[in-house]
Amino acid sequence: MRAGPSLPRRPFLLAPLALAACSQARPAADAPATDAPAAGDVLARRARALLAGDLDAAGAGYASADRDGLRRDDARAVAAGLDDWAVEGLQVDGARVRGVLRERVAGEGRPVAGLFRAGWDGSLHRGGGTPQPWELGDVTAQRAIGGVVLHVGGTGDVGRQAAADLADATARVDAAWGTDWPRGTAVVVVPTAADVSRLAGGPAADVDAVAVGLDADLADGRPAGVRVVLSTERFAALSPLGRTVTLTHELVHVATRATARAPGAVVPRWLTEGYADHVARRDRPVAASALAAALLAAPGEPQVPADADFTDPARVQVAYAAGWTLVTSAARVAGTPAVTAFVRATWTGTGVERACRQSLGRSLADVVRTWRADVASDLVGWGP
Repeated sequence: MRAGPSLPRRPFLLAPLALAACSQARPAADAPATDAPAAGDVLARRARALLAGDLDAAGAGYASADRDGLRRDDARAVAAGLDDWAVEGLQVDGARVRGVLRERVAGEGRPVAGLFRAGWDGSLHRGGGTPQPWELGDVTAQRAIGGVVLHVGGTGDVGRQAAADLADATARVDAAWGTDWPRGTAVVVVPTAADVSRLAGGPAADVDAVAVGLDADLADGRPAGVRVVLSTERFAALSPLGRTVTLTHELVHVATRATARAPGAVVPRWLTEGYADHVARRDRPVAASALAAALLAAPGEPQVPADADFTDPARVQVAYAAGWTLVTSAARVAGTPAVTAFVRATWTGTGVERACRQSLGRSLADVVRTWRADVASDLVGWGP
């Protein structure tokens, strides 16, 4: 199959409000908190009311001017199956309230975190925190093997197809990563690429899907979950193969993010994105030379991409192709289980060089030399 619009384009891992895949610090514990107990009581009552479906009580602590819009969005969230809602790490600094919003809908294996922001003058005022799917329109939830699909604004056939594809994508991640991840993912299907950008908190108009969620540990000490967002107009243009490749790539990010990240751990983006593409693309009937066309056409010796290359429009296609071929080259020698161990080791704090030697039995320099030889041969023998 040739590369083209039926194949996935540049799936990014994003967190809301441009927080990217890097760890985001929680609010400082020593910040001013003059009215935190009062605001905390309001939010605790709101949480109990929301989960009980009492919309009037859920909005009671908010200013009257905000209640109609809040009630509309709350009704949509309840209809989507909201079964967990809380604000953690609450701070009140003068007229500002902020914290980490924890939310989960039925079918999600792990709560997703976002930023909570509000005004405060004895009542709460809506303050523009992390956008949620129900702020874009009515939401219909469809349970599926592997999680739940949230159809926003009547996404119809595309959402139903995503639900059907989710089972295969989940099984592929299980086969490579194992089953020690939440294994219940919310796939949010929105009408347009602009809607994807809104939920991603930044430009995402030229991608087929994004994985979103604040990179933070929740109060139980475990990492927050991740949602996958895709647009009807982009997903509908993919072939059946392209759809499952796209979802598998994003679910790999869901699985790896479920692993507690050691303080100071450095996980290069070529490894996270390359591994996600490797799992999504292995044993697929697509020519490797087509998938890596941008890299094969690039002048000079291939270079291991820097993290910044994945967000540079001039270099992103080569970066993704380089990451995928580098990880796949390593897997062709050592096997996918060894590469999975490499990713796990770096995520939990082992340095890249040491993790490479321990998991792959070779230095990173040797792995790169083999990869460059593979690229120089135009990936001959890689299949299909």
